[in-house]
Amino acid sequence: MAMPIPIGLVIIFWGSLALAVWLVFVVRDDFSQERGLVKFWRMLEDGIGQALILMMVATAALQVLARYVLPPEISVPWTEEGGRLMMVWAALWGAAALQRSDDHISMTAVYGALGNSGKRLLLIFSDLMTLGVLLPVVYWGWQNARMLDIMTSISLGLPLSIFAYSVPVAGAIMIVYTVKLLTDRLRGKMPRIHQDLPDV
Repeated sequence: MAMPIPIGLVIIFWGSLALAVWLVFVVRDDFSQERGLVKFWRMLEDGIGQALILMMVATAALQVLARYVLPPEISVPWTEEGGRLMMVWAALWGAAALQRSDDHISMTAVYGALGNSGKRLLLIFSDLMTLGVLLPVVYWGWQNARMLDIMTSISLGLPLSIFAYSVPVAGAIMIVYTVKLLTDRLRGKMPRIHQDLPDV
């Protein structure tokens, strides 16, 4: 018989989601240049990322409170597993979001020494290598997650695959963004981040 999902997790989930929606619509203002479906996706992507981070922080805070402040009779054993789940999803979701703007950490010593055409060729090569890594990662990540569907997490009572699905989901989004970057580079466009680097 499946375990019920902890009520504290449900409260943290919906509270974090509501706060993330508020943050996207009220605080964030960098969607003004976007239109239509692109704007909707950017807002959704940012909202999900913010919700995951808020859930991770709230779960960790509850774990610290339960351990050091609340009486020993109050136990929330699911917080460690829940915090780990949110951290895994937040890290991979953030990696996918960074791929959209081509803003991953990079070493620019060789890149900065090249001219414009050399830079473009190096970035195209980098995109092809990224796709060469991501395609098998997504495929095997999906297969692995499907195998874990039959197992349940110890304290959350959720399918164990909920951890593993973060890999193919984030990887697939990264593939879409990488193809977009590659297409732009083949057309001669350079992303904003690379236009700021000086030529040598």
